[in-house]
Amino acid sequence: MINMNIALTGSSGSIGSLLSKDLKKAGHEVLSISSSKSMQHQNIFSYEEVILGKTDIKVDFIIHLASANSTIDAFQIDEEVDLAKKVLKSMDALACKNLIYFSSIKVYGEYSSGDKLFTEESLLEPKSPYGEAKRKCENFFIDMASIKNFRYIILRLPPMIIDNPGSNVGKFFYFIKRGLPIPSFLRGSENQKSFLTYENLFTSLELIFNNSKKINNGIFNLADPTSISTNSLLRKIGGILGKEPKIIHLPDFIFKLMMRVNILQSILNRIYGNFNVSSKKFKNTFGL
Repeated sequence: MINMNIALTGSSGSIGSLLSKDLKKAGHEVLSISSSKSMQHQNIFSYEEVILGKTDIKVDFIIHLASANSTIDAFQIDEEVDLAKKVLKSMDALACKNLIYFSSIKVYGEYSSGDKLFTEESLLEPKSPYGEAKRKCENFFIDMASIKNFRYIILRLPPMIIDNPGSNVGKFFYFIKRGLPIPSFLRGSENQKSFLTYENLFTSLELIFNNSKKINNGIFNLADPTSISTNSLLRKIGGILGKEPKIIHLPDFIFKLMMRVNILQSILNRIYGNFNVSSKKFKNTFGL
């Protein structure tokens, strides 16, 4: 294992806090870059402090995890891009030449009733402000890489199976922890969606660190090897929590009636739709 100096944005979030702790545990030096706080004695610096050279650490990798949540409005897209610009300035200040950017499979579109498998060559058709923001940030880093002479890896991530109160998966954690009933349908046992466990995310990062020569400005989908249905996800979360989920199976005709109501269609597609991505490219490159 190769120990690295790593700058991490978004380290105060649910995923970032775990990454910060585990990266340190693995022997890496971690500098946290924050929009909300500065605690230099704990190696937490604001973007402004980093850009102004208030830290003398040289960094091997910057992991750009910080992001608005997936329910941003259209006017917040530019805020996401502005954050990417701060990251680029931070790379200059930290003499860093390697970027890992956490994007989203939302750049491909949204959940649907179709069974298309998305690869890195699939057409980008973001349907939400969040997906559009991620697409713009990807393009920004791609355009700037040749100008600023840095290398990047863009990881397009599906929803993570983690207890994050701000995410849809996190809401399932909430219901199951409290033993609350969760209504579902036959569709919830038949649909297929890609997810990513935290363990696979961390293992993937270690593979990237240990194979840094393979970083060649690539874009990769990163997901668990097999997609699962919504009901399987509920049972998986139940296994994590050690509690049996209380799934109430409702008649399928109710689902069909609800799908006729426009305001419910997007919600039902989000919960019971399909969204499958292939991680074959990452596996072939880094061996996950």
